[in-house]
Amino acid sequence: MKYWTIPNREHTQNQAVQIPKLGFGTYGLLRQTAVSAVEEALKTGFRHIDTAQIYQNEKEVGEGIKLSKVPREEIFLVTKVWRDSLQPEKVIQTTKESLLRLSVDYVDLLLIHWPNSEVPLEETLSAMESLVEEGKTRFIGVSNFPSVTLKEAKNICPLIITNQVEYHTLLSQDKILKTLRELGMLLTAYSPLARGAALQLQQVRHIAEKHKKHPEQIVLKWLVDQENVAAIVKSQNSKRIQINFDIFHFELDPEDRKTLHALSRNQRRLIHPPFAPQWDRID
Repeated sequence: MKYWTIPNREHTQNQAVQIPKLGFGTYGLLRQTAVSAVEEALKTGFRHIDTAQIYQNEKEVGEGIKLSKVPREEIFLVTKVWRDSLQPEKVIQTTKESLLRLSVDYVDLLLIHWPNSEVPLEETLSAMESLVEEGKTRFIGVSNFPSVTLKEAKNICPLIITNQVEYHTLLSQDKILKTLRELGMLLTAYSPLARGAALQLQQVRHIAEKHKKHPEQIVLKWLVDQENVAAIVKSQNSKRIQINFDIFHFELDPEDRKTLHALSRNQRRLIHPPFAPQWDRID
C-alpha cells in the first residue's frame, strides 16, 4: 500500500498521519450490497473508506466496518456534508447524525461535498473547525473546488488537507494538481476508471497486456503513483474489489506513464451537475 503523509503536524501532536493512497468508494452502493462490499473491501486490504451524507448508505457502511472486524483505528474513514447543509448549525447537526449512522465516535476526514456560494465559506469552515476541536473529525477537506475557491478555503482554514475531484485518464487535472502541490495538499481522485470508459481505450489495454494486468489496475496504478494523488475506486463485485486492490506489486515504465498522461488531454468530464462551479481550464 502507498500512503500520503500529511505534512502539517499541528493536529497530530507531531505524530505523522498517513492516508492510504487507494481508497474504497461507496457511491451508488445501497442496502445489503453496501454492507457486503465494505466488509469485503476491508477484508481484502482497503483501509480508506469513503462515503457521504447524500449517498444514503452511512448506516450500511458502518455495518460493513463492524462485520469486517478491522479495528476502527486502522481505518481512514471519510464522509461529506452536502451542499444544502453548509450553514454552521447544519454542519454540526448533520455531522453528528452521520456519526450515529456510521456507529463511530469520529470520522478521520470531513469534506464539503460541493461548494455553495450562497453560504459564506468562513462560516462553514468555522463550524468544521469546531468539530475538529470536539474530536468529531480529525481533518477537514473539500470536494469539487476549483483552484480559486480552494485557495480561498485554504487561506481561511489551514486545516484543509485534500480536494476530492474527478480525475482519470480522460480528464486532465494539471492546474488543480499544481495548486494542491503548492499548498501541500492531496488530490483525491473520484471516478478514477472514468465509469469504465478508460478501460476500453486501446492504449490502456495495450499497457495492461504488456504487464499481464487488468486495465483497471493500470489506470489506478497511474494515479496513485503520482505525487500528492490518491484514488477512490468502487465495486460491488468481490473479484473486482480484489483486482482493484492488487496494484502494488508491479511498476509502470516511463513510457507507460507518458502515454496515459497524454490521454487525459481529451478533457472528458463526466460529472457536471447544474450547480457545479466554473472548473479550472488548462489552456
